[in-house]
Amino acid sequence: MINLKKLFRRKKGQGALEYLFMVAAALIIIFVVVRYITGAGQEATGQIDLTILQNKAELAKSSMEARGWNLDSYTLVTIKRDENKFEIDSNGDNTADITVSYAKSDYKDDINQLTEADYQEKTIKELYDMCSAGDVGACKIMAALGGS
Repeated sequence: MINLKKLFRRKKGQGALEYLFMVAAALIIIFVVVRYITGAGQEATGQIDLTILQNKAELAKSSMEARGWNLDSYTLVTIKRDENKFEIDSNGDNTADITVSYAKSDYKDDINQLTEADYQEKTIKELYDMCSAGDVGACKIMAALGGS
């Protein structure tokens, strides 16, 4: 006959293995929580950066309006990366008649990496609206225009 007490008796090594699995589960939970918090922090930082750029774009818009620019008709014709300048058409003839330097801009390197086709031939008002909608490149151009 089988002795049931002996069959169900715990072995000493069995308890250690259970504790090992509990520690492993706790470490996995901690790792998942840390990854989640880190990701949320990075997302919040990105949102804060965009908000700062949008505020700078708002200041730039006010500055340009104070200079008498009609933002609906002033058009960004080209970004001259080699000279760190924007060329702007103010009278609608599709030729540059205003040149604005952005060499002193905090965003000089970022602007040089933008795809020009996405932003050329846009009015300043369109760039401002793109920035308000969350386009970081348009915000950097607006901030550079306002800082010039």
